[in-house]
Amino acid sequence: MAIFAFGIGSAYAGTASEKEDSAITQGYRFDPLAPVGEQCMITEHECSTIVSGDVCTYVDSSSNEQNLFQQGCVNVLYKIP
Repeated sequence: MAIFAFGIGSAYAGTASEKEDSAITQGYRFDPLAPVGEQCMITEHECSTIVSGDVCTYVDSSSNEQNLFQQGCVNVLYKIP
């Protein structure tokens, strides 16, 4: 019985870990001064699609902090917990 319970627990932990990893994505920033169609620019920052309270941000070369989005710059991303 203990081996069975351990197997179930391991399977659940693996599934939960995979779901969390799949929630990690590259952040995109919106640049209104870029040409149309090129305004959503990828950054080197990784963020999460899981709502954690803190929005994932990027500081540009002018020291301006910007929110980061999923590809397409529609959905806001969150800091990785």
